[in-house]
Amino acid sequence: MLCYQIKPNTLKHTWKICLSLSLSNNNPLHISLPNWVPGSYLIRDFSRNIIEIKAMCNGQPAEITQTAKNVWQTEAKSGEWQIYYTVYAYDLSVRSSFLTVDRGFFDGACLFLKIAGLEQQLHQITFDGLPETWQIATTLPSSESHTFQTASYYELIDHPFELGHFETLDFEAGGIAHRIAISGHYPDFDRNRLINDIQKICRTALSMFPSPAPFQKYLFLLYVGDKIYGGLEHISSTALLADRNSLPPLGMKEANDDYTQLLGLFSHEYFHAWNVKSIKPAAFVPYHLNSESYTEQLWAFEGITSYYDDLILVRSGVISPEAYLKLLARNITRVQQGSGRLKQTLAESSFTAWNKYYKQDENSPNAIVSYYQKGALAALCLDLLIRQNSNGEQSLDNVMQQLYLDWQETRQGIPEKQWQVRCQQITGLDLEEFFQMALYSTENLPLATCLEKTGLALHWQAAPRHHGGGLAEKWLPNTEPIPDFGARFKQNGDSITLTHVLNGGSAENAALCPQDRIIALNGFACTTFEQQWAQFSVGEKIQVHYFRHGVLRETELTVQAAQTDTAILQITHRHLLENWLQPNR
Repeated sequence: MLCYQIKPNTLKHTWKICLSLSLSNNNPLHISLPNWVPGSYLIRDFSRNIIEIKAMCNGQPAEITQTAKNVWQTEAKSGEWQIYYTVYAYDLSVRSSFLTVDRGFFDGACLFLKIAGLEQQLHQITFDGLPETWQIATTLPSSESHTFQTASYYELIDHPFELGHFETLDFEAGGIAHRIAISGHYPDFDRNRLINDIQKICRTALSMFPSPAPFQKYLFLLYVGDKIYGGLEHISSTALLADRNSLPPLGMKEANDDYTQLLGLFSHEYFHAWNVKSIKPAAFVPYHLNSESYTEQLWAFEGITSYYDDLILVRSGVISPEAYLKLLARNITRVQQGSGRLKQTLAESSFTAWNKYYKQDENSPNAIVSYYQKGALAALCLDLLIRQNSNGEQSLDNVMQQLYLDWQETRQGIPEKQWQVRCQQITGLDLEEFFQMALYSTENLPLATCLEKTGLALHWQAAPRHHGGGLAEKWLPNTEPIPDFGARFKQNGDSITLTHVLNGGSAENAALCPQDRIIALNGFACTTFEQQWAQFSVGEKIQVHYFRHGVLRETELTVQAAQTDTAILQITHRHLLENWLQPNR
């Protein structure tokens, strides 16, 4: 057995860890720490947070040598080993470690050293010196108070821990115990609303897949704070970050935008228990956490999950069909407004996640497309095509159900390009042309055609970028040209700072660059840029004063018209729409 004794130093934000094990042979120990965490596709170099490391064997100091940034080797000796190391923990995220006098959190991949060759032995965690009033929330099995144990290293790092003071909300779904552990500082909120809505979401997801579920209990670790957002899936739990104002206020009727976003986060990470933690690419079986694991299939795992996260909200009844269609229109608009969709395919987006999607910069909207957002739209088209070509007898649900049965039987990942092959085998449909277009080209997805046959009309409109897309009872096209700035920016008091300059827009053609700080338009300070910009007409020439690298500069900007890239959805046949959105009602 490998035993990790963990002691917090809350003032220094460090975990002091002692890893103990017995070695019966005279081979050296090969020790490593993961460079990335499953579900977040970026090399994060967790080993940079190790402040010090030393070794003891049979009560005596032993030699330990670092051989790579995250790898160490000891001298060859049998006996009782202890590896002592200290880890700095002040990353407020779902994928690393955080420790203060108020709270502790960690994902095991950033904290627990791995001993090569001993991954399949029992692994045990014991906490020492936790503040007396602190609680512990995790799904890792507990053998006694403050002691947790599991069968392998890879199971060890698949169970995040929340420590400190938190509120718990319990419910049952599908005969399985679920718990929400809420930490952080937050105003009073409608607890019954949250419990009932998350219960509906979980029941809807559980009913979609064959039994048994991949977990025997489930835990949502929700930390709420100020303007934070994120989630990371695990096999029987998920770590979530959300703004405190996203909790449902008392007396709220229709879910507001902030609460809808929170419900979508719960739904997304929960669905991952089936799609990614169970069904997964062959490149992730097993996970190789020292280096990147490349796959073209992230569209199928993140994109399809992003399709179902909102779809499950409307299927479960926690949002209305109209609210769902507004979310859909916004996503369609986000994809359409990024010129990167014309340059990068979904397969390329998936494969290059490691150095493009997870390392976005000021040019990313012009260069890449999101396998989450466009992947969700590809899944939408695929679902509707399957429904239409099978006369409503099959859907993407059937594909996901069979893939889960495949995983239950084999525990094998899906090889590259075989997701598409298996989908066609399951449905009996020839979808090769669609897959070639959707995954390996930059052609527009057949959204209008697919949606039309399910009771929706897709219209395109020129609109200010803050419009974002939406739902209209009647289609009234806007014939007036809309002035478009062609850049994203942050308002800073009496100026704006450009964050992204979009290809072909007014700002780029005026030679403006990211990080330029615009201080005046036609001689007037940029105190309320959006209001000032709305007064200009297409074709008008504007004198722009700005600072670049501390130097005052001036340019003439010609106002260009916004493109017709804002999606407006219109319900044309509600009964067709309900067959898709609420098939079991």
